[in-house]
Formats: sequence, structure tokens, C-alpha cells
Amino acid sequence: MLPTPASKLSSDKLVSPENPSFRPLDIDTLYHTRAINSLRWSIDGEFLYFDTNITGRYNIWQVPSNGGWPAQLTVSDERNMLEDPSPDGRHLLYAQDEQGNEKPNLYLLSLDDYTVKNLTQTDKIGYRDMRWSPDGKSLIFAAERESPGAYPIWQMDPATGTVKKIVTNEAGDCEYLEYSPDGKKIAYSTTRNYQYTGVRVKDLEAGAETVLAPIDDKSTTIVQGWTRDSKRVYVTSNANQQGIEAVALLELKENPEFKWLTLGQWDSQMVAVSDAEDKFAYIVNRAGNLRLLLRDLNGEEEEIPPAQGVVRAARFSPDGKRLAIIHAQGDSPHDIWVYDIKARTLKQITSSLVGGLHQDNFVNPHLVVYPSYDETPIASFLYIPANIKQDNSHPAIIYPHGGPQWEHFNSWYPRLQYFVSHGYVVMAPNFRGSTGFGREFTESLRKDCGGGDLKDLVAATEYLKRTGYVDPDRIAIMGGSWGGYLTLIALTKTPEVWAAGVSIVPLANWFTAHENEDPVLQKNDEWLMGDPVTDRELWRDRSPIFFADKIRAPLLLLAGKNDIRCPVEETMQMADAARKNGVTVEVKVYEDEGHGFVRRENEIDSIKRSAKFLETHVGARPGQPRE
Repeated sequence: MLPTPASKLSSDKLVSPENPSFRPLDIDTLYHTRAINSLRWSIDGEFLYFDTNITGRYNIWQVPSNGGWPAQLTVSDERNMLEDPSPDGRHLLYAQDEQGNEKPNLYLLSLDDYTVKNLTQTDKIGYRDMRWSPDGKSLIFAAERESPGAYPIWQMDPATGTVKKIVTNEAGDCEYLEYSPDGKKIAYSTTRNYQYTGVRVKDLEAGAETVLAPIDDKSTTIVQGWTRDSKRVYVTSNANQQGIEAVALLELKENPEFKWLTLGQWDSQMVAVSDAEDKFAYIVNRAGNLRLLLRDLNGEEEEIPPAQGVVRAARFSPDGKRLAIIHAQGDSPHDIWVYDIKARTLKQITSSLVGGLHQDNFVNPHLVVYPSYDETPIASFLYIPANIKQDNSHPAIIYPHGGPQWEHFNSWYPRLQYFVSHGYVVMAPNFRGSTGFGREFTESLRKDCGGGDLKDLVAATEYLKRTGYVDPDRIAIMGGSWGGYLTLIALTKTPEVWAAGVSIVPLANWFTAHENEDPVLQKNDEWLMGDPVTDRELWRDRSPIFFADKIRAPLLLLAGKNDIRCPVEETMQMADAARKNGVTVEVKVYEDEGHGFVRRENEIDSIKRSAKFLETHVGARPGQPRE
């Protein structure tokens, strides 16, 4: 049994609520509900900038910070990703990739005349962690401008386009860049495999680098910001005996001691730092519910409502008097709220539901804990439709999340709400390998991909059967990315368990995925699975492609042609191999998407295909023939 704070949890009482407003959802209406990914304040605090798909494409919008009608600032058919306004307030920085290829260019939007300038003008080069210098004269970013997968730090003059390298990646690829408030230093994290990270500070005047936390083989330390005096760096780290993430301070010297500020039994992470005073906002992750708190360096803190759901992002206003957050929960999509710190009031700024939809049309999941094969407690969210009986007659879906180093949160998942509204019981386990339950739980998947995590999913089906709601013969599995991989490994390794599978942007063959994917992912694969030569037998055993002849259940595969994480070839070769087994296989490749679908018409099409497929093979009621 693995140690995990999930052992301290109790399951919610399971009940299907009586709700006269609950009804089957319409996909087209549901997917016109807006999504909001990130936000920033204008320099004067009058507006909030955010990226949203109101039009069916992700563009940059603004809304008055006290509430009002939003205005669209960029107009593009490609995905726009918000970065930061310039310190003088005249420009807005954003990134835009091409058809989901995750290789963006950086753009500068003039807030005077709304003209747009492509700053980088590169092709298929990755950029990340773009930051303005405090004086607004330059930008820094990490980018693979020299070679694929290599991320040193570059500095750009946005007026001339001149770019120079200021930090090499010899000590590890760079990420999480943060300028000191005085503009004289840069703090950043370094990594060699995107599993373990250290922290360094570059003195831009002296040219010296100081190692605050070296890369080791057991911990992750992420730069989050600076104290206002530019003398200490905030980090979120699990470099403690418990292996629990928490916020800490590091002095600017070689290998300083961590001064822990939020260390507890659950992971906590910093989400915002105030520029006006030494105060920060952080979240405590209790099994997928994120509590948001404010804290100062004297230890004074307060919790910001609501206590359930998730906070996707948070930002202090320039004067430090307000905090803007993006909040969601099971029955509510992501919306922007503003918290007045002195008055302790919370105001909703945006409203993402459309078409007469409201909270009563959705369900909040139950938090449940069940024992896996080795008695390790697995926390999970269980979605039970309203107005159903415990008569063992309802279809069910096991929904593994992506990652695998990720977590299913008490957040907004329109796909799941659609299926629940149509009578499916849905269970989303945080299987071993998930984040949020301590480093040992996360690392337990190393060299066991498709092993312990799959057993946790099979144990979830046994739990479902005991609820009294589910027909044991009508349990499907559906997931994307790592969840897509687990769908395939489940259908091949435990074929007797599943009535159908929907695999979205999956990997199917560790060898070819490693060969064809983005170099950053190659490093991650090697940490997870070892070396493709010396660990060849493991790689083969955990590749669904080699066991396609074991599949019994119908399979739907959905992929994006421009996927750099799980290349489309993974989907196509799995489809060919499964068809040789004589099972029903359906495939759809979206030509203008990458790793996941962001164009509204593709989102809608993918859900309609999934819904029709599952209704045909799983949703038929007892006594009704399956097609």
C-alpha cells in the first residue's frame, strides 16, 4: 500500500438528487458555453484582459474590472494565448500557434491603434515563459531557437527585434522565468527531464549565476516570484521530508535553507504575488478541491470563498487592493471573479453559461475513496445523474485523466456533464501517478506505466458495481492523452472488463511515440519508462499496439493531425492493428488540430461522435438490442 493523504479522506454519501431542472443536454448549446484560460490586469487596473473562445476561437478580450460588456481585442482563426501587458500599458503580448502545433510566435498588440506585430517570425520553434523587463525595454523568454528541445533564456528588444542569449541550458533547460522587481536579476528553474528541477538566479549586471537549489533526483522546485526588495525568491517545492508541495522562500546565496510558509498534509502552490506589498495568494489542493488563501510574510492569512471547486488563475491588481481569479466547479464553468481584499467581497465579472443553461442543469461530483488491488486508497470524483434509481441498470464510464502527472479536479468538464445528463454514471479516479497526493504517489508509476494505474482503474469498476447504480455489463472507458493511452492498455490487458472504449489523442506504441514526438516529451518518456534499448521488454509489454489481438470491445479513436505529443501515427497504427482483430473500430482525425481540440466545430463533432458511439455500444437499455 502506498502512503497517500487520501487515507485521511471519507467518501461522500452517494445519492442521486431529485432535480426537476435536470434534463438531457444539447451538445451544440453546451459547447457554446465559453471557456476562459488566463487573465491579466491592465496597468491602471481599469480592465481585465483574458483569452476566451466566445467566437469559437481563442482570442484576447477585455472587460471592465468592475464588470460590464467584454470587448474583443484580437481577431484570429488560430489560438491566441494571453501573456502580459507592457509596463507602460501601451502594448499587450500574446502567443499564437498554428493549427494546434504548440510552436507559437510572439505577437505585440498595440492598445493605441490595435495593430499587431509578429515579434519572432519563426517556424516550428517553441517559446515559453515570456516576461517584460520592469522598465519595459526588453522581453525575456525560454525558446528552442538553437536546437529542438533545448531551452536557454533569450532577451529581445521588441523595438528592433534583436535577440541575444543571456542564459545557456548547459545546466538544464530553463523555465518559470521571473524578473526581480529592480530589474537586475532573473530567477528561473532548470530541468533535465521535466521531473526534477532546481533554481538559479542570473545577475544581469555582474553576469554571475547563483545556484539556489541544484537539480537532484527527488524533488521539484518551481520559481514563482520575488519579494519586493529583490532579496528573496518565492518557490513552490516538494524538497521536504514529506514530499509535499508547499510555498517557501529562498535567500540569494548558494544552497540556502528552505523557509517553508505553507507546508501541511496536502499540496499547496503559489498562484500570485502582490507588487504592492509582501503578500501572496496560494491554493491548498485537498484531493482535487482547491482552497484559495491570502498570506503575508508575517503569517497572517485569510481564506477567499468559495471553498469548493478550482482556481485556474489568480492575479493581484496593480495597487494590490483586489485579486482577480478564474473559478470553476463541477456545475459551473470557468468565470472571472474579483475579490476586494479590504471589504472581503467577491464579485462575478463574466458569465459563461449560454442558451438558458444554469447550475441546476448540472451535477457536482461526489468525492469517493476506494481501495485498489494493494489496498492503496484511490480518491475519485463520481458523477451520478439526478433522478435515477439504484437498480443496477445504468451505463457507466471510467474517465482517466491525462498527464499522467496531472489530476482530475472538481472542475468544469462539459463532456462529462453531457454524458451524465444522458444517464451515464461517470467515475474519474486519481490513479497512482497523479499529482496532488505526494511525490511518492506520483513517482510510483515510474517504470510501471500501464501497470498500477490500470489496476486502479479496474478497481474503480468494482467500486462502481457496489454502488447499486451501474449495470456491470455496460461499463466503458474514455480518456484523452494519457487517458487515451490507458483506454488502449485497458482494452488490451483487461478486455473482459470493458463494453467499449473511446481513446482521444493517445499513444499506442512507446517506441514510435518516442521516436516521433517532441524532444521535450522524449526526455519525459525516458524518465517514466527507462531506456528504449535496455528496457525494451518493458516498453513492448506496455505498448497496446502489440496486444491489439486481445481487444474485444468496440473502439473509437480521435486524433489531431498536428499533435506533437502523441503523433497522429499512434492513432492510425492502433486502428489498423485493432481492425485485424475483427472488432468495430471508428477513427476521426482532425486536420487542423493538435493535442486536443480547441476549434468549437471540432469539439462539438468529437463529442457527437463519442455520444453516438457509446449510445450504440453501451447506452442501450436492457432488452434493447445493441447495433
